[in-house]
Amino acid sequence: MAAAGCGWRCVRPLTWRARAAAPGFLRAPGRAYCVPPGAGPATRGRLLAGTAFALGGGFGLYQTLQHRLKTREHLAKQEPAQLPEGSLQLTLYQYKTCPFCSKVRAFLDYHGLPYEIVEVNPVMRKEIKFSSYRKVPILLANTGNSLQLNDSSVIISAIKTYLVSRKKSLDEIVTFYPAMKSVNEQGKEVTEYGNKYWLMLDEIETQQVYPTKEMLVEEIKWRKWVDDWLVHLISPNVYRTPREALASFDYIVREGKFGTMEGFFAKYVGALAMFFIGKRLKSRHHLQDNVREDLYEAADDWVKAIGEQQLFMGGSQPNLADLAVYGVLRVMEGLEAFDDMMTRTKIQPWYNRMEVAIKEAVITNQHQLHLLV
Repeated sequence: MAAAGCGWRCVRPLTWRARAAAPGFLRAPGRAYCVPPGAGPATRGRLLAGTAFALGGGFGLYQTLQHRLKTREHLAKQEPAQLPEGSLQLTLYQYKTCPFCSKVRAFLDYHGLPYEIVEVNPVMRKEIKFSSYRKVPILLANTGNSLQLNDSSVIISAIKTYLVSRKKSLDEIVTFYPAMKSVNEQGKEVTEYGNKYWLMLDEIETQQVYPTKEMLVEEIKWRKWVDDWLVHLISPNVYRTPREALASFDYIVREGKFGTMEGFFAKYVGALAMFFIGKRLKSRHHLQDNVREDLYEAADDWVKAIGEQQLFMGGSQPNLADLAVYGVLRVMEGLEAFDDMMTRTKIQPWYNRMEVAIKEAVITNQHQLHLLV
């Protein structure tokens, strides 16, 4: 469920985000594509073409540096997360170009949780050979013993529960999100996780996080909407034309963990493959002929759901739905689809507020760590 060295650019040099483009995020399916030792260029080309298909589950670009702080007025200050004793030691295994990884990072940053990043090579994936789960993100959490958390929504729900609850260990919390295997419409075995949009809290803790039942219902509804709909709009939009596909893969290669040959084939073979896959995804998810229209409608639907009286879906501060929507959308930053969305919809003021909220949380956390040192 998403440009730099070839001369093909995102055009529009004065676009909304032209000032500094940086990495985004991409999710790949479970199958590993390995290049045998001694394989020739033709073999490597076929395998890396397959990798392009793996890389197309979702993709985009986001910008990590030189964001302007905007729209500070009315923004509530976020308190840093108060961790239980034996603070979490977190390691995130990711692709930079993965919207699901972006969701997790947005959550961790906003809650002031320090974490290490391990960038996974999307071809060999040797960095996650320790795991039978062959997708990213994977989060390793250590609170005395190491625990592996899979699936972006499970990771976010489990860690949020751990931050709020003082009665359950993380090991116990993870058991509330059981893995369930099933066969999808394409006949492929898939793994889903029960309860993944729910926080496992008692009545008092739930009341602290969700003062009204409506807040809980809306958060779950829109978190699910992100996974079931919004994320599927990314690939068809960033691979909409051959030019946009090449610009997208130029970024993937530059910011991802590729070897020289891998990068070359991923860039050119991958861009061509993903242009056609984008068309297939458009059909699979029943998108309009002009896929931009679906993106525009989704952005405006989200803004309408927040309403004019609130800064965020969570009220004065972002909730888990805000962080999920922001995490997915920011993977398109620096690309034409992102600029079009910003100019053709009403989402920009909310998006700016999210940038400020997360940046301030990161700065606050860095300052606290500095004081501790």
